[in-house]
Amino acid sequence: LTFLDPPRIDTLQTIQDAYKYGVIVKMITGDHILIAKETARRLRLNQFNPSNDITILSADGLPCLDSKTKDKPENLGRDYGDMILQADGFAQVFPEHKYLIVECLRELGYRVGMTGDGVNDSPALKIADVGIAVQGSTDAARAAADIVLTQPGLSTIIHGILIARCIFIRIQNFITYRIAATLQLLFFFFIAIFAFKPSDYEPEDQDDHYWPNFFHMPVIMLMLITLLNDGTLIAIGYDHVIPPDTPTIWNLRVLFTIGFVLATVACIS
Repeated sequence: LTFLDPPRIDTLQTIQDAYKYGVIVKMITGDHILIAKETARRLRLNQFNPSNDITILSADGLPCLDSKTKDKPENLGRDYGDMILQADGFAQVFPEHKYLIVECLRELGYRVGMTGDGVNDSPALKIADVGIAVQGSTDAARAAADIVLTQPGLSTIIHGILIARCIFIRIQNFITYRIAATLQLLFFFFIAIFAFKPSDYEPEDQDDHYWPNFFHMPVIMLMLITLLNDGTLIAIGYDHVIPPDTPTIWNLRVLFTIGFVLATVACIS
């Protein structure tokens, strides 16, 4: 009696989109290694290195938990990192192998997402940076995951990645504008206070405590400055942005440098 369990129709396109946006895809399954190799061949899991053959490793040689303490191996990333990075998939694995593969990638500094639907996926879903329980998964997998898909297929994950990157760019633009606007006002008032003394502009026949009108700051002026800034910030939230093709990270030095330059130019203008 034979069984046929092919990948979903949209799975190949989903993996291709993941590679396009800088996400490395690895397959972890408890099925036989021959089934895993055929599935990996159909899904073209070696797209980052198409010239190389698809590498599927069995559970032999993978890290295991300590038989007594159930602790992970020491120096997990150092001892097994290269092997796990070079593999396109893993077959005939147990739940502890899935857990340790995810933990090893995290120790190497990667942000790891894990998808699963069964109880055996729960430990890896829990330890992953983003655990995703697919549609129809068990209660244990749903409880361990961070995100639960309600529709079949994995294409929603790619859509979520693009939305998250757009949000990241908008937040970055928001912070850049806020830094630039704040520094502009600080620079302007700081320079104005030291550069222009009210006593130099007082008429000679007036009281010493009299200040000319152009040195008064009405409350309505402060309100207008605040409202105009808030209006610009609201517009940034709906700004049209293009998601980058690679994962984005915070670079505070560049962020503050751009804000400082924009503030200086705005203050001079």
